[in-house]
Amino acid sequence: MRIIIIGGGKVAYYLVKTLQPGKHDITLIELRKDICEKIATDFEVEVYNGDGTSIDMLEQANCQDADFLIAVTGKDENNLIACEIAKKKFGVKQTVSKVNNPKNIEMFIRLGVDKPVSSTQMLADIIEHEVEYIGMSIAFDIANTTKSIVEFNLSDKSNAVDKMLRDYVFPGGSRIVMITRKDGSVVMPHGDVYMKSGDKLLMICDQEMFDSIWKNMVKK
Repeated sequence: MRIIIIGGGKVAYYLVKTLQPGKHDITLIELRKDICEKIATDFEVEVYNGDGTSIDMLEQANCQDADFLIAVTGKDENNLIACEIAKKKFGVKQTVSKVNNPKNIEMFIRLGVDKPVSSTQMLADIIEHEVEYIGMSIAFDIANTTKSIVEFNLSDKSNAVDKMLRDYVFPGGSRIVMITRKDGSVVMPHGDVYMKSGDKLLMICDQEMFDSIWKNMVKK
């Protein structure tokens, strides 16, 4: 996998550190010479000291051969420009951009950035979910769908307690994918398994069902 990273700050540094063991072919472009020297010293990656929003610079870095371009500078406008050039000029398959101001996410999507990522928005979403649905957490969001896998302990007040899976109507056609008992034993779900108070349940569901699942199965 060939990856070009625009920007050389802390996010870029730890991206390189995380991705390099996967044997990816990584190229980094950064304006500050001292940062370039540090990354080139610490990692075996190709480093260019230059402007990642410059067509000439991206051409020099062989952007046309990249599978991913990841823009993580501190300026949204630079990240957007780099992604647009990579996509429209060089035909890069996937562009990923850090979005410093969450208000800009919609614009990034509208202008064709494949994966705009706002750490501020992600943190806010997590906090909002935890406050609204105490006791239920998102274990995994399934990409390009409205589905998630949620995790919770079955409330002793739920009408699902002591019901067999095949006899219980889960909200919105949700499905249990794993049950962990209080003693730590793991039960794979099938129709004649009984749900018990305190069971830790992993469930795949539509995000529109969060409220119903919480009220029916989690709320104390």
